[in-house]
Amino acid sequence: MPAMRSSLFRQTHPPHGGAGPRPSLTGAFKLSLRFLVLVLVLGGMAAVGYVGRAESSANETMFRQEVAPILARHCIGCHDASTAEAGLDLSHRDAALRGGHDGVVIVEGQADHSALWQVIDADLMPPDRPPLTDTEKAVIRRWINNGASWTIDFVDPAIYSGTPVRPQQWVRRLTVDEYVHTVADVFGVDVQAQAARLLPADPRADGFRNTAYSLNVDLKNVQAYARLAEQIVDSIPIERFAKQFHRGTKFTDKDMRGLIDAMGRHVYRGPLNESEIASLRGITTTVAAAGGTYEEAVRYVLLAMLQSPRFLYRIEQQVVDGARGKPGVAPERSVAVSDFEMASRLSYAVWGGPPDKRLFDLASKKRLHEREVVETEVRRMLDDPRARRQSLLFASQWLDLDRLANLSPDQKRFPKWQAALADDMRRETLAFFEEVVWNRRRPMVALLNEPVTFVTPRLADHYDLAVDVPADDDQALKLVSLVDVPQRGGLLTQGSLLTIGGDDASMVTRGLFVLNDLLYSRVGDPPPGLDTTPIPPSPGRSHRDIALDRVRNDACGGCHAKFEPLAFGLERYDGLGTYRLTDEYGNENRQDGAIQFPGDAMPTPFDDSAQMMDLLARSDRVSKGITRKLIQFVMGRPLTMNDVSAVDQIHQAALAEGGTYMATMIAIATSDLMARGRADLQSSDSNGSQP
Repeated sequence: MPAMRSSLFRQTHPPHGGAGPRPSLTGAFKLSLRFLVLVLVLGGMAAVGYVGRAESSANETMFRQEVAPILARHCIGCHDASTAEAGLDLSHRDAALRGGHDGVVIVEGQADHSALWQVIDADLMPPDRPPLTDTEKAVIRRWINNGASWTIDFVDPAIYSGTPVRPQQWVRRLTVDEYVHTVADVFGVDVQAQAARLLPADPRADGFRNTAYSLNVDLKNVQAYARLAEQIVDSIPIERFAKQFHRGTKFTDKDMRGLIDAMGRHVYRGPLNESEIASLRGITTTVAAAGGTYEEAVRYVLLAMLQSPRFLYRIEQQVVDGARGKPGVAPERSVAVSDFEMASRLSYAVWGGPPDKRLFDLASKKRLHEREVVETEVRRMLDDPRARRQSLLFASQWLDLDRLANLSPDQKRFPKWQAALADDMRRETLAFFEEVVWNRRRPMVALLNEPVTFVTPRLADHYDLAVDVPADDDQALKLVSLVDVPQRGGLLTQGSLLTIGGDDASMVTRGLFVLNDLLYSRVGDPPPGLDTTPIPPSPGRSHRDIALDRVRNDACGGCHAKFEPLAFGLERYDGLGTYRLTDEYGNENRQDGAIQFPGDAMPTPFDDSAQMMDLLARSDRVSKGITRKLIQFVMGRPLTMNDVSAVDQIHQAALAEGGTYMATMIAIATSDLMARGRADLQSSDSNGSQP
């Protein structure tokens, strides 16, 4: 309809690069429309939070769901294969049923005659730790009296040590990176700088910045989304954008509904329901009643869409991690997500952004639950540059490379340190990851020992690297071979990882990284009141000496023996990653040691750091640990005991195809974790997560 020349309008001009002059509603009426948009936005957000999950289905075994978590939390710290105090290993079925030095501790069907129950009932175990609760005791007693059925071979504390709760399934908000990528793909507008300035940074939780339970929205987010929406809409030619989806420009119900339905499907990444169409139709009706233009109507509809939960969140309708059902009604144990939801799961997993036209077309044809179709599409998507970008984001978050921006060593101890070295280290690791994963298509475990790296002349000098790196004023990264440099090669020999221990090259921090992020294991928190103040080296007392004192200490050794020796092979690297045969006090830095792989009774020795890297790279435990990290990043949540079978299947499928990043992504994309959802009890700590 033609614009009415009345007091409601004044002529305005858009910012440079906009779509040209357009009539605009007056301030008072614009305020009322903004209020309408805000009501629609906040009304939607009020419904977004989490969807409850159903209890574990009846066929889940008591041991896996109830007993194993109790053993993992209270017993295995002292009674696993490596520690086995009193000769008792409660982490493996055969060993546990065999008993310890004093004989059998579990008498099947007879709790009162079982030494395990007797010491638990008397609060004698665990020592120096809180005793089991009455509920936990009842579980152990009932389990033994029912025959002590042991349904898994290995109680892995990394999997089973969380607290069983009725969990919450959080809806996934777009991270800042996903928001920027989504706006770029949907609208062709780059808001990276504005989003970084306006939006709060996504917090790091459980090792990643896309962990759903931590992605909250507060007033600052709401205000930032509103400002960004204005900037995005001001940056596009409104009518031309709208006509991609619907040619009609009249304020008829047919034209407006057609536009909202088609444009909304593009912006919301899936079909709109009748309620959503009606809400947005209310905006166009209000603009029309006030004498506004088609462009005004589209503008306010887009503003509402950009601030809607359907855009800002990856909402799956009535889904419990994929299980579809009615609100408040327990869904089936495993139900397929819709094809449009599958399209978004795939695109955000591989690209970190929205589906493209090809995925939308396949979703419309209901083809995205055909394994062959999904595999073909993921292979296609992996050839897109966006897949590399997403993989580097995974690497950066997994290795916590953002930490390097805050690296500030003691200038007295490290007078040659330059702040630019921190960024060189970050760039080195990302370039190395890209070279190994994409250019060489090597297995993911090759990240531990591939004999190449990338250095600037400045970084090569810092490392005292015995390779030829010509001077370069631009400090560009250069690929160098490390075949003749045995002390270098792999992630753990790069400054980005070696600095994780701080100025003093902490064996605690380095060892915990290897334990948690490579071996996918864990230890409990230190006992309350224990002094954990770091002890620096001194003349005659090296880092290893201090670590061995802790390992031999009765109060500390049970846990420290599991992770500090994992850093012994890194002893010759100082706190900033320089290789040194002696420390600043003249103490010898050694590089021999042994790796205690979780579940093994005896550690595996190595003579130097190169052997250590090779052991890690050959370990299936490390390979699966990296797979688990990638699955966690894709799913946006910590993995739980209920994911064990799916993780095993993904890992084996990836190994069968070479164990590469591409093979792992295809295995994840074609798994039930991606296509379906489970609605059973999961393991979780106090905030809904598990390490």
